[in-house]
Amino acid sequence: MSLSPYTELRTGFGITPVGSFLRAGVPVSLSVDTTILCGNADMFAIMKAMSNIENGLQKSEFGISSQRVLEMATIDGARALGLADHIGSLTPGKRADLILVRTTDVNMLPFTIATNMIVQAAQPSNIEAVIVDGRFLKRDGKLTTIDMAQLARDTADTIERARKEASKEGAGKGINELFTR
Repeated sequence: MSLSPYTELRTGFGITPVGSFLRAGVPVSLSVDTTILCGNADMFAIMKAMSNIENGLQKSEFGISSQRVLEMATIDGARALGLADHIGSLTPGKRADLILVRTTDVNMLPFTIATNMIVQAAQPSNIEAVIVDGRFLKRDGKLTTIDMAQLARDTADTIERARKEASKEGAGKGINELFTR
């Protein structure tokens, strides 16, 4: 089961009972639905939400460990996609997929237990580098393979085309409202 807590809350599915699923032996991974539904694609925020939801439901700050939440975001995600033999953990022979997090930023101080800090304090702004299959996608805090200005233009063009097509089809009212909210 792939859980996306912000989408589940926003769409009225309620509080994600992650602990109940885990105790029942259900394989659980974490996901981002669409940014329209969940607000952003911040896996750190999703890990924090899952941790805080379960701890709140259990009425204990130890309801679920940060290690378990981090596993749901990494190796369990790889398992859910059938890719655990290739990604999801730092193991010889697997792809070199890494996210390097600065531990000297103010929100990461004092840096104590690594898993707790990653799950409870880290934010996308703390990412120094992203390496996927041995290739840098982000270095020195900057994306290396994406032209953000072009991406912004492309997404604006796509929304405009979808709005025009929806208006032509007569279904424009609902679609246009979605794009202007």
